[in-house]
Amino acid sequence: MQQPESKPGLIHNWPAALVTLCLTGLVTLSSFREVLFHAQHTSPWLLDLRFMLPPWATTAVNLGFYAYLLWLSVWFYRGAQGKERVVVAGWFVGFWLHTILNLIPMSAATNFVRIVGNVIAFAADGVAFVAAVYICKIFARDYPPTGNQVSRDNSK
Repeated sequence: MQQPESKPGLIHNWPAALVTLCLTGLVTLSSFREVLFHAQHTSPWLLDLRFMLPPWATTAVNLGFYAYLLWLSVWFYRGAQGKERVVVAGWFVGFWLHTILNLIPMSAATNFVRIVGNVIAFAADGVAFVAAVYICKIFARDYPPTGNQVSRDNSK
C-alpha cells in the first residue's frame, strides 16, 4: 500500500499561484509607491486604538500583534518550500522594514535612511514578485488538467 502523494509547501495549484502573484504584485506596487511618495503616517502602530484605549494598553495590544505577526512570519517561512520561501521572505522583509521605519521617530531618522529602507523593502518585494511569476509559470503549463493525462498511481 502506497502512501498518498503529499505536496509540500503552501502553493498547491494554479489558482493559489495566481492569487499569490496578484497579492504580491499589489504589495510590490504599494512598496514602489512608498519609494516615490513617502506618506506621512499619523500613527506608528498598525492598530491605532488610541481613541478607545489608554496609551499603555494601545502599546501592549500592538506589541502583542507584532509578536503574533513575527510568529506568523516564521510559521509561513517554515511551511514554504523552494521558490515559495523566496516569496514569503520577500513579503516579510518588506513588511518588517516598513514597520521598523514607521516606528522610528522622524527626528531620529534622516530622510536618507527612510529612502534607503524603502528601496530595500521594494527590492525584497520585487524579488518576491519575480518568484511568484516563476511559480505561476510552473503551474500554468499543467493547467487546466486534461482528461488525457495518465494517473500517477500505476499500482492498480
